[in-house]
Amino acid sequence: MSQIPQLLNGNRLSHDAVSDNGWYSRGPGSHCQIFDDFIGTGALPTTAHNGFVSHDGDDGSSAHVFSDEACGAYKLLTSNHSSTKEIAVMGNAVIRADKKPIFEARVSITESGTRTNDVVIIGLVNARNDATDSITHHALFKMTGANNNILVETDDNTTDTDDKDTGSDWVSTTYYKFKIDMSDLDAIQFFIDDVNVTPETMKMSAASSTLLLPIVEVQASTGQIHQANVDYISVVWER
Repeated sequence: MSQIPQLLNGNRLSHDAVSDNGWYSRGPGSHCQIFDDFIGTGALPTTAHNGFVSHDGDDGSSAHVFSDEACGAYKLLTSNHSSTKEIAVMGNAVIRADKKPIFEARVSITESGTRTNDVVIIGLVNARNDATDSITHHALFKMTGANNNILVETDDNTTDTDDKDTGSDWVSTTYYKFKIDMSDLDAIQFFIDDVNVTPETMKMSAASSTLLLPIVEVQASTGQIHQANVDYISVVWER
């Protein structure tokens, strides 16, 4: 039998807690959370929706569907095509940058043949854009080109800190937990599997009330195929 009630003299125990293992217990009155474990069948909607949606910039032959793997996942798989294609899973732009958001996603990338100009982004943006470098406000993990480097970048439309190498590389089909802590906009922190990999000062000091959305996107160039599986996406921020 628990002794907590006796120790508290019958008073109610109330606390805020955050676990690095991915669950959050913060009073709903003080914090908001977006979360999806992507357990389901078929595909997410591609139009405005109260939750996550798919963006399909392909000719319809790419796959963006729920995977049947254990615990669920959402598969983003570009087709073999004749022009650059983009597919993404994304939420709504409701997250204020100055409300100390903490983004987390568990994602695997699958290597498939030539990928010279392929791009994968994971993180928070004010709006998606086919040209990822044209996104005006963002904090992102980024994988691009034929190497396996994991890069990070931030931009608040004033200071653009672009393509900084974390020193970590991704391995095909391996899941990684990507976390971005924006509790301090002057010192944004990036984590891979709970290890701080922030390469230098990363900031979005001028973002203030900018609204952000969570996103994982895959882009593949002409004739190339690329895939990412998204196990879950979570963002917690102050109300």
